[in-house]
Amino acid sequence: MARIVKAKPLAGVLLAAALAGCQPAPLETVIEPTPTPIFSAGSIGPINGGISTLALAPNATIPWEGRLLIAPNSGGIQVYSVEGTLGFKHEGQLYTSMALQPGFDLRNLKTGLLLAVTKDKQLVSLIIDDARGQVFPAPVSNLPTADTNAVCTLHSPDKAPLFAVLRRNSDFEIWKIEDTGADTLQATKISSATLKTPIEGCSSVNEQVFATGLSGGVFTVDISGKPVITHGIDRPNSKLIAIAINDKTAYILHSSKSSNVLQQITPDMQQTASLHVAPSLSIPAITQPGAMAISNWSFGGAGFSAGLLAIADNDNNRVSLIVRDTLPGFDHDQEDR
Repeated sequence: MARIVKAKPLAGVLLAAALAGCQPAPLETVIEPTPTPIFSAGSIGPINGGISTLALAPNATIPWEGRLLIAPNSGGIQVYSVEGTLGFKHEGQLYTSMALQPGFDLRNLKTGLLLAVTKDKQLVSLIIDDARGQVFPAPVSNLPTADTNAVCTLHSPDKAPLFAVLRRNSDFEIWKIEDTGADTLQATKISSATLKTPIEGCSSVNEQVFATGLSGGVFTVDISGKPVITHGIDRPNSKLIAIAINDKTAYILHSSKSSNVLQQITPDMQQTASLHVAPSLSIPAITQPGAMAISNWSFGGAGFSAGLLAIADNDNNRVSLIVRDTLPGFDHDQEDR
């Protein structure tokens, strides 16, 4: 395996310069490690016209009926079983970002609460019915909908989930949504701040938040107080997702439009590995990684009980499903489920 020369943290090189309004200093050369193959356990599609974004929708009461939500480039949301069967089709706009909280208590019924961002930067609230997999609007009071770049879920209780909402003016907002028995769901702003660099996407694991910048870069965002960027590295054309190995250990998977390899990065922005989705029986390799989604909820059966990673391939417009604990870094003998 090739030796990795780690890039200096952006706080000391790129981030400091960007926040000061200067041109970033050049980073040290990174010699990428030899990619480690990972393998798909299932494949869904192809999706006509391509895939904009994904979300996994676990079923809180019947794990083996968990679903995958696909937002195609043609608009709306298509609801698939993890075996690849197309169920409900929600007609709607083109969605560019989706964040789902499973197990949301809606009038004592378990549902999936979904926030989605449309192509015209509007924030939409939806409910995924656990029983039938149907998608329908969920009016939320007090939640501004305009000028939204992206949304992601945060570590929070099922009954009062927290969402990070990223605005076009670089505001990073945290909102709590509850069913209080009123005619609409109620939203409460928990905290907000204007970040020093615009953000276009985010992901979270445990109590850690990671984001991608409009002009490239992968960042960590500290939300323990007023949200603030703490670390970062220069990664152009980024898509990212955070994966928890256990309660204390996590890493970030990052993809780029120019590579078929996923980079594995620690929360302090040190690259530790490269991953490549290799061919698996009749499932082809992923050649152009696109949208990604992760869930550690059970999706039923021995194969999918440890959660799933979903990755869209922009080359063949299919989605590969990878069992979460087959990824590098998991201790299979000691893992608690």
